[in-house]
Amino acid sequence: MMTKTKKTTSKGDAPASVPQSFLNQLGEMHTAERELTVALPLMARAAKSKDLKMVLQIHLDQTKGHVKALDDVAKSLAVELPMKGCKRITQLVAEGVTVIGKRLITPDQDQALMAVGQKVEQFEIEQYRKLCATAKAQGYTHEFALLTSILNQEEMASELLAALAAGKGPIDKLIEKASLKRAGARK
Repeated sequence: MMTKTKKTTSKGDAPASVPQSFLNQLGEMHTAERELTVALPLMARAAKSKDLKMVLQIHLDQTKGHVKALDDVAKSLAVELPMKGCKRITQLVAEGVTVIGKRLITPDQDQALMAVGQKVEQFEIEQYRKLCATAKAQGYTHEFALLTSILNQEEMASELLAALAAGKGPIDKLIEKASLKRAGARK
């Protein structure tokens, strides 16, 4: 009797061959997340609004988790992620530094920081959707779950930044509303 071998790595079974394009994209996002762990504290310190500071701090903690989750994906696939620069994140971090460097004395700085943050989140969402699609297509169930978790956090951060930018605060109510909305969407 012949059994079909699954390409899942949920039990630590490494697949025979991982597509190089997938590895490159994982490496790029790993670098991007590491860059963001340096940029987010700077943005949080520059923010004037307590709500924006809180969103940035929460997302910093999540971003540190994203770095670890990407390390876990590599470990699960039994590969080493390539050191790939992420040009788009580097550009967006530079844009954020420019905003901080202007030292605006008005809430406009927070609006500019939120705009940069939303651009970062949109880029990350696009990239994680691609990674999730590839992981699913390859049958990497464990990695798909890790990447989907990151994607969900990026989408939540994007929603929160958009709501803050639209003046729909306070943040505790926004988090509650967004959490309930996302939980309802999963049912």
